[in-house]
Amino acid sequence: MWLRWLHKDAIKYYILFGLLYLGFLFLLPDAGYDKYFWITWSQDILNNGLGNVYLNPEVDNHPLILYLLKVFSLFHHNAAEIGLTSVNWLKALVLPFDFLTLIVVIHILKRTGKPMMGFLIFFLNPAFWYNTVIWGQVDTIHTFFAFAALIYAERGHWKWSLILMLVAINFKLQAIIFLPLVLILSLPFIKDKGWKFLGIHVFAIIGVQLLILSPFLFTGNMTETIHALATRSVDHYPVLSRNAYNVWHYLVEDPFNFSDKRTVFQVPLKFWGLAMFFVASGMVLLPLFLAVNNGAFENLKRNERLGTIFQVAALVTIAFFMFNTQMHERYVHPAVLFSGLFMILTHRPIVYMLVSIGYLLNMEAVMKYLRYFDGLVGMNFNHNEWFIFWPELIATLFMIAFLWGSFEFYRTFFSFKNNVPQEIITT
Repeated sequence: MWLRWLHKDAIKYYILFGLLYLGFLFLLPDAGYDKYFWITWSQDILNNGLGNVYLNPEVDNHPLILYLLKVFSLFHHNAAEIGLTSVNWLKALVLPFDFLTLIVVIHILKRTGKPMMGFLIFFLNPAFWYNTVIWGQVDTIHTFFAFAALIYAERGHWKWSLILMLVAINFKLQAIIFLPLVLILSLPFIKDKGWKFLGIHVFAIIGVQLLILSPFLFTGNMTETIHALATRSVDHYPVLSRNAYNVWHYLVEDPFNFSDKRTVFQVPLKFWGLAMFFVASGMVLLPLFLAVNNGAFENLKRNERLGTIFQVAALVTIAFFMFNTQMHERYVHPAVLFSGLFMILTHRPIVYMLVSIGYLLNMEAVMKYLRYFDGLVGMNFNHNEWFIFWPELIATLFMIAFLWGSFEFYRTFFSFKNNVPQEIITT
């Protein structure tokens, strides 16, 4: 099966990616907003072992991120050496997932008859790279596995799709927003095999999860691990926004310092945010569910079907970022990939352009990386004085992207009459 990925037309791109990866290692800036946590957690893992890391109350990431830090720690002899190292060596472990994503993109372009050079819309987009290269974060990893899960679900390989989804969630809890979409796409194949067959494979998936947790189980820290996973990644920052420029910037003056436990009509703002997210995501997931359930979705042309899947994934991501409280600036990262694929497959660029610009501006407004060049260009990059970094402006870009994308989604699905496709509308 994997030989399909080695078609001769794409080999030259894979070689190019390998060379560029090596080049990146010499160009990566030694910067990272969470550099302190990556280094101290790696020191803890080296000193006390992976299975004991959740005894550190600061550790709030999911297991597979800690596996990555375990690999990072193996390149050092002691904790002091980790403290002196460059965070770029951790970036070197994350960056391959950006290139793997591009490889999968090329594979999709090949299978759908699109020019393989289409990968350049990502490769030349600074918003695609900023999270890994500048920020030093790891969101590209769970994005890659969620991406792979959607592809396998669309092709009917629902078992592998659910396993890939499980892996994505074990990297970042935020990946769970794609689980409903994966389940919707898997539904016809699951129904065809029968629910008993599903039950057997659910036990296999549980086995994969236990395997991931095995280092913590064997050290006798399973209780602490489960408690940490259940509590530390939720309500860690109980404010309306944790640097995400979203809808809350329209509603309060300073959402970074406004508790989401405050109530409106006796309901905490956190639950208002969740309600808005569920309604917004349900507006695209429910029609897709109906179309998949009655077989109408299968009658779409392949490019339109794939495009719609990526369109829904992008809209769910934007809704998650826009309406929920406690959002970080990087949580909209998957929308860049999914809206870009939607653009390639359907020739509708608006959402991709808006999301890319908004995401890049939001990341830079928080990271303020341009300040590193003050001395080189002889000017002061004061982000607070530049209107393009105003939170309300950036939030508006995301809001327009969501509204426009929803309009395009419904325009496609309104071409169904009595749940049977009459004509696929394209622009």
